[in-house]
Amino acid sequence: MKRAADFRADARRALSGNWLTAVGTTFVAGLLGANVTMSGGQSVTGSVANQGGNLSQMTEDIPSEAMVVIAAVVVAVASVVAVIGLIQFIVGAFVSLGLIQFNMNLIDGRQARFGDIFSKTSMLGKALWLRIRIAIFTFLWTLLLIVPGIIKSFAYSMAGFIMAENPEIDAKEAMEVSMAMMQGNKWRLFCLNLSFIGWGFLCLLTFGIGFFWLSPYTNAATAAFYDEVSREYAG
Repeated sequence: MKRAADFRADARRALSGNWLTAVGTTFVAGLLGANVTMSGGQSVTGSVANQGGNLSQMTEDIPSEAMVVIAAVVVAVASVVAVIGLIQFIVGAFVSLGLIQFNMNLIDGRQARFGDIFSKTSMLGKALWLRIRIAIFTFLWTLLLIVPGIIKSFAYSMAGFIMAENPEIDAKEAMEVSMAMMQGNKWRLFCLNLSFIGWGFLCLLTFGIGFFWLSPYTNAATAAFYDEVSREYAG
């Protein structure tokens, strides 16, 4: 049975000679709101909303006339950010499937191209419904406690890979197969994710520049993980 180090080694082998393409493809896909686990991710909208309390404290001593102008600017900016976040959530759904296909091609030794991220455009409806279902179910489980929500996020994590590989299935079936596939494998994926934490800290020392390389690395390792557990599940 493969461990985290084995999946990382598979990812490095797949990325050898493909780093430039992988970095560029992952960067563009990320701008469009994509990720291989089909989760919505942390949007800019949430970051702006989190600053609401701080903003109110900072503006206590500002004259009321200026406050009207500031309020109008804040509303305008928040509206633009909200629209961008919504577009990223929608477009990122099918681009996520394309990013998954790109990484599966890498791991399988097939030619991985930038255009792969747009190869699932026709699956927009299915991909979007899958992303919405995952977000809803994860949120509902999180309401019980944080830990059940985290566990369920790992249980649903392979749904995008399953749909990308089997375009004929729907969101509900993709999530059900993912849950079955991840039985006994959630801890393995957790350990794989945890094994990148040191690299994450190093990337912070580069003012975030290192994440341009870390993200393709983690995506390829996740694809290698899916390749392994899907073979075990089929067997």
